Amino acid sequence: MKIPHLLLAIFASCAIAAAQQPATQAPASTPPVRPAPAPVPDGVEVLHDVVTGHGGTRELHAEIIRPKTPPAGLMPAVIWVHGGGWAGGTHKEISFACFLAAKGYLVASIEYRLSPEAPWPAQIEDCKLGVRWLRANAATYHIDPDRIGCWGVSAGGHLVACLGTMGDQPAFEGTGGYAGISSKVQAVADFCGPADFNAGNFVPRLAQIVDKFIGATFADRPDLWKQASPVNYVAANDPPFLIVHGDKDGTVPIAQSESLVAALKAAGVSVQYLPVKGAGHGFVLGNFPATVLAFFDSTLRK
Repeated sequence: MKIPHLLLAIFASCAIAAAQQPATQAPASTPPVRPAPAPVPDGVEVLHDVVTGHGGTRELHAEIIRPKTPPAGLMPAVIWVHGGGWAGGTHKEISFACFLAAKGYLVASIEYRLSPEAPWPAQIEDCKLGVRWLRANAATYHIDPDRIGCWGVSAGGHLVACLGTMGDQPAFEGTGGYAGISSKVQAVADFCGPADFNAGNFVPRLAQIVDKFIGATFADRPDLWKQASPVNYVAANDPPFLIVHGDKDGTVPIAQSESLVAALKAAGVSVQYLPVKGAGHGFVLGNFPATVLAFFDSTLRK
């Protein structure tokens, strides 16, 4: 499958950076620097800062990336959830979303409250709000409300895994808007996301990031750490998963994805697992856009 040259350059540069990362390198306290976003490709348009609801007392927003000319029939949709250690990043990062939009998907890159503003479970509440808002406005955006997937990297990978496993559980729905609308998704693409906080045994720098995300150390609130673990909510009716993780990831150990994969398989959930030999954290290799597209085509275009 041919990939647009600008986007391919972004993926290739990330791959080079990952390949150069020493296997023994200590995990950074902040996410790796990523290349500048690619220009919006021809045939794709972006609606900026569309209000999706409220997180706490303020408005939350989304970038809507879609084909300029809608395809015949209703489009499938994908929620993009950015990474950044739950403390950084922005919904304005839309390079990956542009790739999918160029292939006939509507993508909503959603904003969620970061840990300096609010600890867990604010982040999953805001992500679930994003799904509810999109489903409630399906007719406006010419999408099928029964074909909504999600894709995230790193902290975003964790949050999309939560979307896939936490269903419509009232404890995580929040009060940001669109009550009574389902927040379930129909497909999950999780790239190098942490999934199992049950033991609290992360390397010190990652533990510090999770402390801030949860709002407490594991020693003080193991219940909250366990509550934030998508592996604890896996059920037979969960949507299909694509999980990709580098086997040299020094920030989020690959064992995190292996734990989620094992739980999904044990529950009979469809899961495609791609461990990437020699890759560290924050990687994106050149063939993965095609892999993600094939996954969403198989799950959302049926």
